[in-house]
Amino acid sequence: MKSDQTKNLAYMAFYAALYVVLWYLGNFIPFKMADGGSVELEYVALFIASFHLGWKKGLGVAAVSWVLVFMFGGAHYFISVPQYCLDYFVPFIVASLACVWGGHSKYNYLIGVCISMILKWLSNVLSGVFFYFPEGSAAGSLPAWLYSISYNTWYNLATLVVCAILVQALIKVLKNTHTKFTY
Repeated sequence: MKSDQTKNLAYMAFYAALYVVLWYLGNFIPFKMADGGSVELEYVALFIASFHLGWKKGLGVAAVSWVLVFMFGGAHYFISVPQYCLDYFVPFIVASLACVWGGHSKYNYLIGVCISMILKWLSNVLSGVFFYFPEGSAAGSLPAWLYSISYNTWYNLATLVVCAILVQALIKVLKNTHTKFTY
């Protein structure tokens, strides 16, 4: 029993460390939006942790990852508590729940990643509509919606594609090593 707990703790630490490494490597991607937003490679670690360890331990990995990136100087913009939740907490939570969305179908990893990324995108759009609207417009206005949708779509779509490909490939490799997956 203690062996399983130790193994799970080691996996959780590994996925949190992988998150930080992928976050750091993502800083070298040349395509970045002016106010933040680029392909977020680090979500691969959260998705694999969710499928490998389950959503509860996946949430633990997300929490530790958030703290580590914060400690290493990750750009966390704070305007208000609701904005911070929409930009950071909600995306971490929905990524940790990827294993729940997929069910047990043939395509559960792909479905889980897609649903999580759609929910992350919605959270980012809502944050943009109410906290990062264009100058000369009001929060919640049509220009705010159009700006936020156009701003957040490209990098979330790119992240979805990258994560869908990498998560499927890495889980296949891990399964070949006889690693047991919760989902």
